[in-house]
Amino acid sequence: MKLVADMHTHSIASTHAYATITEMAQEAHDLGLFAVAITDHARTMPGAPGPFYFESLAILPSYIKGVRVLHGIEANICDYNGNLDVEP
Repeated sequence: MKLVADMHTHSIASTHAYATITEMAQEAHDLGLFAVAITDHARTMPGAPGPFYFESLAILPSYIKGVRVLHGIEANICDYNGNLDVEP
């Protein structure tokens, strides 16, 4: 099996991670990956970035170091009704 993408990564915006988005794109390039998804933690996780961070991801280039960069969020289910800690 050949991996082509890493769809669950955290940047230094999630305080337990150690790499910038550019560093992650470079490593993905070095590993021969096609894509990487930046999925930092949503607000209820301690050390998570604020809403402005996620809004700012929209200005990221589509490709960094030749790697397709996708962006999302790792949402948390907050109750038994399935409510998430992200705004619609």
